[in-house]
Amino acid sequence: MDFVIELKKRGHRITKPREVICSILETSGHEHFTVEKLHNLASRKDRNIDLATVYRTLELLEEVNIVEHSHQVHGSGIYYLKSEYDNSHIICESCKSIYDLKEETKKTINEILIKDSHFDSINHHFIYSGVCKKCK
Repeated sequence: MDFVIELKKRGHRITKPREVICSILETSGHEHFTVEKLHNLASRKDRNIDLATVYRTLELLEEVNIVEHSHQVHGSGIYYLKSEYDNSHIICESCKSIYDLKEETKKTINEILIKDSHFDSINHHFIYSGVCKKCK
């Protein structure tokens, strides 16, 4: 998907900084970005890109259902391309590596939460954390 074309179709203004940010995201695959990491990459291509532009662009891309984010305890939000999967993540508190949890793991966790809480469904935008095998 061409993010710039998608934004234009929806009547949004396209600036050079927004094009740079969209280009990085489009070619990232399933990379996970903090705003700071994305800003650092974008600034290498255009020094005039400020942090506020990155925040606004990510917010806009989330509004149009292209990216989504998750929250981590005591850390920046993590942004990534939205896919057909409802991604759940775990981050290493030591090396900061981010891993996708298997769909069946998420399903099991949600089933336990539904059973314990008596809720009909569980939604979340947070990241589990721990220490990975490499950092033990």
